[in-house]
Amino acid sequence: MFRSSKIRILTSFLVLILLWQLAAFTIDNDWLLPYPIQVFHRMIDFLFYPSFYQAIGASLRRILIGLGFAFVLAFLCASASFKSKLFEDIFTPVLVLSRSIPNISYILIVLVWFNSEMSSAIICFLILFPTIYSSLYNGWKDIDDELLSVMRLYQTSFIYRVRKVYFPLLKSSIYASIANGLSLACKVGIMAEIFSQVQIGIGRQMNLCRLNFDMIGLFAWTGWIVILLVFLENIIRKILRKELD
Repeated sequence: MFRSSKIRILTSFLVLILLWQLAAFTIDNDWLLPYPIQVFHRMIDFLFYPSFYQAIGASLRRILIGLGFAFVLAFLCASASFKSKLFEDIFTPVLVLSRSIPNISYILIVLVWFNSEMSSAIICFLILFPTIYSSLYNGWKDIDDELLSVMRLYQTSFIYRVRKVYFPLLKSSIYASIANGLSLACKVGIMAEIFSQVQIGIGRQMNLCRLNFDMIGLFAWTGWIVILLVFLENIIRKILRKELD
């Protein structure tokens, strides 16, 4: 089954490349749509420039800081909402308000309040927190009530039950929240870097490509972002499988 899944993914990828090649051949304009081979060569060229690794490192640091703080706080708040009805009633209006604020408003407000180097991480945190909270809280609510009743019979601390019982049951919710959060964080974080005009980062490199009308460079950076997301998602899946199985 795993092998057939890999074959389907590879087939879809090849079909996408073929359609891209046909579209590029039809348009025949590198500035509008470069050929796949041109983008691939540029992606390889990036590997020989130190600025490539500096940009990825800087962007990853900001994104992971925002994602990490969002996950930790969301997990604590979701746990508190699950354990305390009073906390849930107080916190829910705040959550609804935060969800109703457009992402672009977060970006513009944070850019006014904070310097460019901090803004990307803060924006990631503000946008990711409601999404991760909802995923984790739904995971808490899906736990069987009978299991909860049995666990209450044992005189164990809440922290112990979280580590030994709840955490394994929340595995799918934890993975989904981190994986989806990582994807959203990359999109939002890089967009914030472009707006804030950071000195080092993927957003800066993509903005330079835009200013120089370098469509091949834009596609190449997009390709590396996709590869980076797939790589990080696989690492997260392996870590969770090792820690929670």
